[in-house]
Formats: sequence, structure tokens, C-alpha cells
Amino acid sequence: MASNPTNKKDEPLGKLDKNDITKPGLCSIFEQCAFSFERMQAPGWTANMPPAFKKVYGDSKEDLSEFITYNMEFMNTELHMATLLQSMVIAMEEQGQNRKLIGGVRNGLFGPFAGIGDSIFWFVVLPITAGIACSLSKRGFVFGPIVFILAYLLVGFSCILLARLGYNIGASALGRLGDATKYATKAAGILGTTVVGALIPSYVSIAFSEDLVFGVGGATVQSAFDNLLPNVLPLAVTFSVYWLFKKRHHADVLFVILGVMVFGIIMLGLGWM
Repeated sequence: MASNPTNKKDEPLGKLDKNDITKPGLCSIFEQCAFSFERMQAPGWTANMPPAFKKVYGDSKEDLSEFITYNMEFMNTELHMATLLQSMVIAMEEQGQNRKLIGGVRNGLFGPFAGIGDSIFWFVVLPITAGIACSLSKRGFVFGPIVFILAYLLVGFSCILLARLGYNIGASALGRLGDATKYATKAAGILGTTVVGALIPSYVSIAFSEDLVFGVGGATVQSAFDNLLPNVLPLAVTFSVYWLFKKRHHADVLFVILGVMVFGIIMLGLGWM
């Protein structure tokens, strides 16, 4: 992932105006319409940003290619917080920051942001509003459902405010980084790798059959793995797929998907899984 051109590096913020930030925030409401089981939210996330990005870099195909490449990496977070993080990325791109740093920030924050967004919007604001609306409806107030619909719309359009907030956060964070950019890039990369690695057991599920036991003591093979090396099987599968993509450049997504399916069918047929 190359860094941005040097003639862009020290240019101040200001190419983008409020409308350039509002549009991606508004479009992010429909972000999950472009959902991929391979990359989760990444397609919709990436599709929202090129208009603002092109205003910064013009028709530079090299910059656009690099921008799309790192943003199309796996992304899965809460919708509103995705908008905030998206605007942070736009602000950092506008400043011309190293894309390793931007990608590290993106990958490192989408996991924690998901917990924050779920807690605020889906576990507090909307459930409480729904409870109030239901209580009003049970008492015969016709505006009970209207209260919830209005609250839902406000929560949805709050993406616009979050987009502007994320842009301001991204811009101010750059000023504080200063000469520490080199260390921040490394730290962000480590954080991003750690977060994505921790998600492996959540998205990769593989286990030996409970009927597969050791001859002595009757302990199952899976229990031995769970006690000695928990989640080592999902990790092994993930590294195997990573090796195919990294070392075998001819391996495409369809080939890998079919290979995993065939492997699963064989293991199931043998009664091992």
C-alpha cells in the first residue's frame, strides 16, 4: 500500500466543503444494500466515498486504485459508527496521510466502534423509544407508532451529523500526530491486525465430531483441542486460506470457496466433522 504523492502531503484541509461530507453521510443510510459475505460492509462503505475522494485527487487512477484496494478489505461495524469512521478516512485522505496509517486506523477502530454503536442505538435509544411507543399505543394514543417512526428517522439521519463529526475528528487528529506519524502507523497496523485476528473464531466455525474419541478415557478429539489450544482449528483454516491467496496468486475466490466446500463434505462423509 503506497503512500500518497509527496506533492499532496503537506496541503491543508479545505478542498472539501460541508456538502461533500453530508452526501456520504446521507448515502451511508443505504450502505448495507451492497453487502458481501466475503467482505461484509466493505462494498457499500467504499461506494459512498469516491465522489469526495475524486474532489481531492481528481482523476488520478493510481490514487483511486489504492483507495479502493484498502477500503475493500473486510469491514463490519455498526451502521452509524461506520459513517463516523468513513468521514475520518476521508479527512485523512484529504490531508494526504500515509495509507498504511489510514488503513490501520480503519481496521483498528471498526470493531470497537461496532460495540459503541450497538450499545447506544440498538440497545438503548431504539428499545426505550419502542417501549414508550408501545405504552402509548396500549393506552389508545394514536401517535404512539408515530413517536417510534420519528425516533427511527432521527436515528437514521443522525448519520449526517456523525459524518461531520468524524471529519472533524479526523482533521484534528492529524494535527496532533505531527512527527509521531511513523509510530502511529505502526501502532495502527498492529491494532488492526489484532482486531481482525480476534474476529476469526466469530466468523470461522469448524470442529471435530463428538463421535470422534480417543481410545483411552473416551475423551473426544475436539475437547482435547479446546483444552490445549482453543480455536486453533478456525485459525488453521484461516491461515490456510490466507496462504492460498498470498502465495498462490492464481487462486481465486471461487476456487477457494469450492475447495472449502469439498473439504467440508469429505470430512463430514468420513464422520470426522
